[in-house]
Amino acid sequence: MDTFILIIDILIALLYIAIIALVSPYMMRFLQKRNCDRFTQLLPVLSLIVITSLLIANGYGGFQETIFFKLTSIISFILLFSLLCLTLIVKKQWQMTYNQLLTRISFSKFKQMIFSRAK
Repeated sequence: MDTFILIIDILIALLYIAIIALVSPYMMRFLQKRNCDRFTQLLPVLSLIVITSLLIANGYGGFQETIFFKLTSIISFILLFSLLCLTLIVKKQWQMTYNQLLTRISFSKFKQMIFSRAK
């Protein structure tokens, strides 16, 4: 493979990661203001990753061209599907367990924030 094409591939992958890293906190804050829990906040972020990686992979020459977008598409689709199913099933069937899990996540984040301020 030509080194120029390899450098362009790496730059596109790094730019994609940077854009997702910049956009996802804003999406999660917006959904947090709408009183959505953590798992519900992750659903649009993962769906954005799936859609954009599929669009870039198809626009870039299909899945045989870049391994990065192929892996990103597959992994994010699996995570999105499992998170969607698990969130819906656990939220409907085991409401108490779901609430306890959300409490543990928010409490551990609160504990980390307090300890980081104390240092």
